[in-house]
Amino acid sequence: MFNIILTTLGIKDKNILLEEKVEEKQYKGVVALFYFGKLTYHPERCQLCGLDNMNNSIIKNGFKKSCLTIPRVSEKAAYLVLRKQRYYCKKCCSYFTAETSLVERHCFISWNTRLAVLNKAVDLRSQKSIGQSCHVSCSTVSRIMNQAASQVAQTPFKYLPEHLMMDEFKSVKNIDGKMSFIYADAITHRIVDIVPDRRLFALKNYFYRFPLAERKRVKTVSIDMYEPYMVLIKEVFPNAEIIIDRFHIVQALNRALNMTRVSVMNRFKNAQRPLYNKFKRYWKMLLKPQEQLEGFTYRRFRLYKQWKTQKGIVKHLLGFDKKLLNTYDLVNKLRYALRENDQTAFELALKNIEITRISPQLQTVVKTLKKYTSMIDNTMVYRNLTNGPLEGINTKIKLIQRVSFGYRNFDHLRSRIILCTNLFVAHPKKEIKQHKTA
Repeated sequence: MFNIILTTLGIKDKNILLEEKVEEKQYKGVVALFYFGKLTYHPERCQLCGLDNMNNSIIKNGFKKSCLTIPRVSEKAAYLVLRKQRYYCKKCCSYFTAETSLVERHCFISWNTRLAVLNKAVDLRSQKSIGQSCHVSCSTVSRIMNQAASQVAQTPFKYLPEHLMMDEFKSVKNIDGKMSFIYADAITHRIVDIVPDRRLFALKNYFYRFPLAERKRVKTVSIDMYEPYMVLIKEVFPNAEIIIDRFHIVQALNRALNMTRVSVMNRFKNAQRPLYNKFKRYWKMLLKPQEQLEGFTYRRFRLYKQWKTQKGIVKHLLGFDKKLLNTYDLVNKLRYALRENDQTAFELALKNIEITRISPQLQTVVKTLKKYTSMIDNTMVYRNLTNGPLEGINTKIKLIQRVSFGYRNFDHLRSRIILCTNLFVAHPKKEIKQHKTA
C-alpha cells in the first residue's frame, strides 16, 4: 500500500518511509492534504570531511522537519512533512542532514512541482495562475522558468543556422526603443535568440560577438522591407542572400490599393452617397485576387437593384476612376507573378508601367520594389523560405503579453517566449547519488 501511495505522489526515493496518517486542514487559505514521512539511511561518508563510515564514526543525531510542496492530489494542495535524519561526524565534529532526490538541496519545492510549473508555463496563461495552481509564488514561477529557459537556449555566440529569419515585436517599456529583435532557424522554426534592442548599432554589437566563421556559414536571411536589417546583413553576414518575405510584399501592395480605394471613395461622400456606400461595403472584393472572383453566378447583392456577379461589381466600381483601375490591374499582375514565382513577369510589370498612370500610394510601393528587385528575385528562388513561422511566433507573443496583463521585466518575457515556442523536454532534476539503504 505504501508503494502505491509513493507511486501516486511521484516519490521514487526508497529511503523515504511514509507514516500511516494523512491530515486535511486549512493552510495558506486553502484546504490542503498533509502526508508524513521519514528520511533515513546509513551514510557512506561525511559530506564535509569525506571520512568513510567504516568504524561507525558517523552517528545519528535526531531529525530535522521540512514541509515540502508536492503536486496537487484530488485537486487539493498537497505537502509532505518529511523528517530528515541528522548526522554527527566524530572526526570533524560537524553536523549534516540526509539528502533526497525528491528536492534540491536547501529547497522545499519538489522537482515534480517544478516540472508541473514548466508544463503549465508552455500553455497561454498568466504566471499568477500557474503559481496558484501549483501553490507557489509568482517569483518562484519566474525563477523556475528562467532556469529552464537558460537550459533550453543554445550556448550563446557559438552557432548560427545556415538559414535565418528575422523580425521584431513590441516588448516591455523599460528597454530602449520599445521594440525587441527576434530571429530563428528558417528550417526548424526554432528560436535562436531574442535581443532587447532592434536598433542597428545594438544588433551589430550583438552579432559581432559570433565568430566570423559562423557568420560566413549563413546562406540566407528572410526579412521584411526594413532597411536597417539589410545594412546589417550585408555587413555582418558576408555570404548571405537577402530574402524579402512575400507576405510583406503582398501586404504593401494591398495597402496601397486599399488607400487608393479610400481616396476615391471619399470624393463621393457628400455628392453621391449611394456610390460611397458601395465603395465602403465591397472593399474586400476589390482586394480579392482577380482570378478568384466569381464571374458566372448571378445573385442579389446589397445596394444593387440588379442581379450581379462579383466581377460585375468590381468592374462597376473601377469604372469611376482611371487611376484606380490602373492601380488595380498592376497590383493583380504583381501578386499573380509573385504567387507563380515568375521573375520575368514581375520585372516586366514593374518596368512597363507608366508611373503617372497609377495612384500616388502605389507609386511609392513600386519605387521600393524596383529598389529591392534582386532581393525579391531571391524570394522566388527560395520559395520555401519565408517569415511566416516567425510571424506566427509574434502573434503568440502578443497573446502571452495580453494573457499575462503585460510584462515589466524583459528577461521574464524572454524566458516565457522560449518555453512557449520551443520544443523541449523539461528535465529540471539534477542527478543526486542514491544512498544505499541498510
